[in-house]
Amino acid sequence: MRELVGQREQKEIDQLVDKILRDLGRPEPPLDLRMVRELLRLDRKYYSSADIGPLAEFAHRIKVAGKRLAEDPLLILDVVKKAKLSGLWLPDDRKIFIDSEVPPLKHRWIEAHEVAHSFVPWHSEFLLGDNEVTLNPTCHETIEAEANFGAGRLLFFGPQFSTESKDFSQSFKSVETLKARFGNTLTSTFWRFVEDRDPAQATFGLISAHPHHADIGPTADGTGIHHFITSLGFRQMFPGVTASQAYSLIQRNTSWKRRGPVVGGNDSLIDLRGEKRVIALDGFCNTHQVLTMGWLAS
Repeated sequence: MRELVGQREQKEIDQLVDKILRDLGRPEPPLDLRMVRELLRLDRKYYSSADIGPLAEFAHRIKVAGKRLAEDPLLILDVVKKAKLSGLWLPDDRKIFIDSEVPPLKHRWIEAHEVAHSFVPWHSEFLLGDNEVTLNPTCHETIEAEANFGAGRLLFFGPQFSTESKDFSQSFKSVETLKARFGNTLTSTFWRFVEDRDPAQATFGLISAHPHHADIGPTADGTGIHHFITSLGFRQMFPGVTASQAYSLIQRNTSWKRRGPVVGGNDSLIDLRGEKRVIALDGFCNTHQVLTMGWLAS
């Protein structure tokens, strides 16, 4: 979540991303991560349950939450799976590892996330250290949030996405157009659109289960909520609104269709002053989850 990343850290990461794009000659979207790897002298490797060789070679130097992976190659995969890792970065060898069994559509984001770890200078200290600070769960969560922030800024060309998206209407069709333009997944484009199109605009995004089809996007905890994304303007205007309240709007305004546009209409939320405000809704089902955007109606 972006709110975990401090303003100073955001500024420093933005400067680092800008330098990378400048050194690449200010390319046009979509970003070629191969060029980024070459610039930063990074090597990408894949591992899987059928081939743990790439990990076994470096296991004695890789740490997960400050603890070294098992020395026994047969235990390495179990350690990685229990930690729910889809990617790893090995600073000393400038190597990125990606789980090949993760759906290919997610590889681009995973790679960008690990690349961000590599260019944020203070991450080497935290990822390789094992003192009381670096082993603190809150510290780990912050480091991961910073890597996600860096990945997003890199894949969406720093402020360029925000600038370009302002020329588009607040709708899911706009998200699909920008997805093609920047070459990233629908989900990551949707996330950036909610946060970056206009941070002052009260907008939320909800990635959820389908209210009418139990096989689309179920969650382990039964809430149906995967991610609740909010703009700065939304957090300021609706500080008391929870993900569950937002999901209630989706439940009331979702059709029985299984794919494509499934959410639409207007509903309401209570703002900071206790006043009822009209919220416009637009949502899409990709057959795996429902992605819904809600914003303050004019």
